[in-house]
Amino acid sequence: MHRSIALNMKRHIGKTAKETNNVPKKCARICTTVMDATVQSDKSEQETNIKESQTPLRLGSNFYNQDCISLAKALLGKILVRLVDGVRITGRIVETEAYLGVKDSACHSYKRRKTHRNQAMFMMPGSLYVYIIYGMYHCMNISCKGEGSVVLLRAVEPLEGENMMRKFRSERRKSSKELKTNALCSGPGKLSDALKVTKELFDKDSLILNPAIWLEDAPLIPPEDIVSCTRIGLDNVPAESRDKLQRYYVLGNRFISKRDKVAEAAL
Repeated sequence: MHRSIALNMKRHIGKTAKETNNVPKKCARICTTVMDATVQSDKSEQETNIKESQTPLRLGSNFYNQDCISLAKALLGKILVRLVDGVRITGRIVETEAYLGVKDSACHSYKRRKTHRNQAMFMMPGSLYVYIIYGMYHCMNISCKGEGSVVLLRAVEPLEGENMMRKFRSERRKSSKELKTNALCSGPGKLSDALKVTKELFDKDSLILNPAIWLEDAPLIPPEDIVSCTRIGLDNVPAESRDKLQRYYVLGNRFISKRDKVAEAAL
């Protein structure tokens, strides 16, 4: 009987020791499984983030690589995005002007005039050309196909970050009177102020690559809803350029800088 008890105890102790020796192996298997699951989860999260960052699509080089007039019209309706301290400030482009490079006497690159100031006009399509007028207002242009050609962004319709737009506009304004929403970005200098776009920050940068400013795709504006008229502020330019119908805006949109009733009636 004592021998039987001893044998049973020996078997029990041996079994316990064997199980104890297997604990590290079991723990290793469990840890490996957990790590695999974590890695897979991280991978899935990264793939999701990448997918989300591409929706809606950021416009690429193919979009900008078109002639000036085509781009000026194609830009209407697209979304201009500005990222400030992680916050999106966006607006729908509703008014543009086309400047046809070396053959356009209203253009800074007329007759292939190249200076330090206008270098961006000769850079790859999708480059930003930001210049200063009246010593204080910044104007944002986008280079395109055609030597020295650019499209001026004249007005956008605020979509996201309206409070920040108001804040940035108020930094330059002397009046404390609150701006109407349709006056926030209704002009090239106004929209640059509202989106905090300056020559120092963005001149010669790429809308294709810059992490703080870009364009996102949106439905095209139908041709019948695009008004074509003369550009603004060209009183001292020869008639051959001054009278060209190279300003474009969305018919009926209240966020543009100025209506041309004659051009609208001709549609």
